Amino acid sequence: MLIENEKFNREKYYFVGYSPALQKYILACTVTWIAWYNRYYEISEKEYNSFGSAELDDLADKLYKQGCDSERFIFSEKKEENDQKQLDLWNTIRFV
Repeated sequence: MLIENEKFNREKYYFVGYSPALQKYILACTVTWIAWYNRYYEISEKEYNSFGSAELDDLADKLYKQGCDSERFIFSEKKEENDQKQLDLWNTIRFV
């Protein structure tokens, strides 16, 4: 999936950027498990622009803890964490 203007926080295991395919700003939390993968969440442009702030770090932590139950959850790279709608979306845009 193409993500524009990515900004990485390597200490907190997340990144933010803009997805033209989704037409949304996203925050991706890396799940450090046996095989690392990302969960994608919708954020606002204002939140994207707050990169480097404690508030965005706190939001990333909150989203990570909420996991797939977050209202902002878009989809996961781990197939089992998605419903059919999220799988269809992921399959549509992952190669864009």
